[in-house]
Amino acid sequence: MIEIDLSGRLALVTGSSDGIGNAAARGFLGAGADVAVNGRSPEKVARIAEELRAQFPGRAVIEAPGDVGSKAGCDAVTAQVPRCDILVNNVAVIAREDALDASDETYRELWDINFMSALRMSRFYLPGMLERNWGRILFSGSQRGLMAYKGGTPYMASKIAQLSLARSLADVTRGTRVTVNTVMIGLSHSASLDAVATEMAAAKGRTQEEDEQDFIDLVAPASLQRRLTRPEEIANFMVYLASPLASATNGAVLSAEGGTRQAIW
Repeated sequence: MIEIDLSGRLALVTGSSDGIGNAAARGFLGAGADVAVNGRSPEKVARIAEELRAQFPGRAVIEAPGDVGSKAGCDAVTAQVPRCDILVNNVAVIAREDALDASDETYRELWDINFMSALRMSRFYLPGMLERNWGRILFSGSQRGLMAYKGGTPYMASKIAQLSLARSLADVTRGTRVTVNTVMIGLSHSASLDAVATEMAAAKGRTQEEDEQDFIDLVAPASLQRRLTRPEEIANFMVYLASPLASATNGAVLSAEGGTRQAIW
């Protein structure tokens, strides 16, 4: 049985007050790490932190509220968490407009939140990791960063730029025990996606669970697992990549998207 021990490490997960980020925070705590919880709402961050402290007694849970989609927000978070051993650039927003329909403001908003947040946070924490000769930076990537769809151009553009950034940062770690990797995420359970699936199922007089196969056929017909990925499954992969077991994995783009992308590479 493989055991992962991250005791003595501090993980900062952006956008960890819900969804995949929250699952990742719980995964790191379960592996023995301390965690900094981030989100835009101080009240929600405080509530989530209390839940985590109760669930994982003995672990340090730091409250680090701030909107990392802005420089001021990033500065606020880094002031509360001056160092970390594991950084997960998870926060992201989606826009579904086509290339010509999306406004400058939409492109700029997604660029700031999806790309600039990861750049600013990595730029702050990576030098310390290099100095200590240990660290992990993980990006929550998206399969849409590798594929062309009719809608969502601002989102796709920001996510493919993330891939380039992650690989460039990995190059800086050459010869050290610091790694930078991207986890490609596909269709997974989230408040927004579950709401859409539930609404579509209700129109047929069915529950989301009863309608899941039809929903997958519609939105991800190539899916190999034939279901939505659970946030915990993605979090488990992140915990592994943050562990010493993944020390030879660096600069990689790794999939945890259920086989929805029909590609060998």
